Amino acid sequence: MDINDLKKQINDRFENSPIQSSAFYADPEDQLDNQKKLRVTLKSFIETQNITTPFALQIMATHSDITIMPLGLLDLNELKEWEDKQRKENGVTYGTPDKKEGTPLVIQFESHVKDTKSDRQILNTYTDDLFNHFHDTFNNDIWPIVIKYLNENQTILYDLEKRLVEESNEIKNNTLKQLKKMSKVEIKEKIGMDLEENQWDHYSNYIADMSQVNSIIVSSSTFTKEQILKDKVFTQMMNIAQLRNTFFWILDNAFNEIIFFYIQAYGATDPKIKKHLHSIRKNLATNMRNAAWKRCNDIIEDQKKFDSQKFFTEVFLPIAENLEVEIDKFK
Repeated sequence: MDINDLKKQINDRFENSPIQSSAFYADPEDQLDNQKKLRVTLKSFIETQNITTPFALQIMATHSDITIMPLGLLDLNELKEWEDKQRKENGVTYGTPDKKEGTPLVIQFESHVKDTKSDRQILNTYTDDLFNHFHDTFNNDIWPIVIKYLNENQTILYDLEKRLVEESNEIKNNTLKQLKKMSKVEIKEKIGMDLEENQWDHYSNYIADMSQVNSIIVSSSTFTKEQILKDKVFTQMMNIAQLRNTFFWILDNAFNEIIFFYIQAYGATDPKIKKHLHSIRKNLATNMRNAAWKRCNDIIEDQKKFDSQKFFTEVFLPIAENLEVEIDKFK
């Protein structure tokens, strides 16, 4: 077999074949649930497809995405280069002494944060292994790399939350300084209510918290408006599966950034608050999604204009207010 035959064989492997794709949101901390979702999704794939079917499974995390796919799916030249190298080194086209007919698997980690590098690993595991030895391949080869990348994503999340907390502390201190310089009359004129000195700390915390929540809301709503909606009407965006899924991924991310901000700000020094916030996290996430779906349906049914800032504020401000109340219970 000459190199031209080899290249034709590689092209035939993927070209003119529909790519089977699937995706799911990864919970920031429930790795058992993430493992279950991944196992079920991959198992379903091998039960309905074959070894040569091109596929891409994407795990959408808070600040990254992880993609599992055969080598060459995004760039056939990668597979050609790999095949050439294996042919020279081993004298076999399909890379391994036992002449597997499948393609090496790739797990790719793409960070959405500038300061964190993306990464990818070409596994010494083939689509043959995924189909013929699913249990061992999943447990020994795929999941260890996926969990590594999920943990890297969690590190990104916590690092970002630490920065938000640091900024929040600065805002709190500045607010306290301003209050100390003002008379009771000036305070009432500025904030619209009487505020006793023993309430200053609580008020300053609240202002600092809401400032950070608002920055998350503005960032998420701006991204939705400029990168997802663009010049489309809301109904058009929701009718395109990829855009709709990305929109709800942004909603999930905004929720996680908000609740983990509170966990970092108050739970880092109070284990009881941390435990409590973790215990209500999933329920609040469900409430958030239900509220978002309702507002989406209302916009579509009433043919309203979609105001991104208003939408995110109405969905997430009640979540933040709820968290403030929950934290106050421990004080």
